[in-house]
Amino acid sequence: MRKFLILIAIVTLSGCAMQIPLPGSLGDPSNANDYYGYRPLDPLPVELTVPNEQVLAVLPDETIRIAVGTFSMDGGITYGPAIVGVEGNNYVVVLDYIKYGTDSLPVQIVKDNQGNRIAKLVEVNNDVQIDAVVPVYIGIGLRLTANIRVNKGKINLGSLFALGAAAKAEKLSGTMVIQTLGISGPEISGLIPMPGEISESTIQNAILSLASIKAKIYDSKTEKSPRVVAVYNNLGGNIETINGFISSLLVYPIEFPK
Repeated sequence: MRKFLILIAIVTLSGCAMQIPLPGSLGDPSNANDYYGYRPLDPLPVELTVPNEQVLAVLPDETIRIAVGTFSMDGGITYGPAIVGVEGNNYVVVLDYIKYGTDSLPVQIVKDNQGNRIAKLVEVNNDVQIDAVVPVYIGIGLRLTANIRVNKGKINLGSLFALGAAAKAEKLSGTMVIQTLGISGPEISGLIPMPGEISESTIQNAILSLASIKAKIYDSKTEKSPRVVAVYNNLGGNIETINGFISSLLVYPIEFPK
């Protein structure tokens, strides 16, 4: 996985559970760099339990979101509320359109041999105590990703048109990619533009491409294969926690819908 994650953490398998390191105290101000909230993921597999022609019926919700991430010195990405890019820093801006349903990861919070808090993903049954539930977004959609380097001044990262204007003024440099999430077909492939540098023209082309692909979602010829496209991190812990979610979803794909 390249776009949003630098490493997939090695986690410990215990029976049918996955262990994820947590910050010492959830919500502690000393953990201010931990990210709580929507976290886009490269698409992860699910075990679909309905035929293709019924997929849209189990994806009742639609949304468009912008997530802004800041690259840290260690190569990780911290997503947060900031939308102002500052000179000398690197950012990733993710625009998601998703048609989705939600599922959950049941979590039991325990301590390891060293006393560290661990989020253990478990199977739900009458013998297991569930301490938290992590929402998971499953669906299809489109994603525009802009990797940006701010060369001078400050720029608004929350607007595609502002990015185009900043690129024209040579205040930023970077690349942009459009990606389908669980959508494919012969008419879709031809609509995806090639990656290119960020400019006013590439942003305009990207918006037109997104609109054209979105219009094909209800076409019977379009193949629709729901994926896990995002998670709502309500545990904190930033990249370690997210990598634990990803590792568990790869080892134990979610059945959807249940």
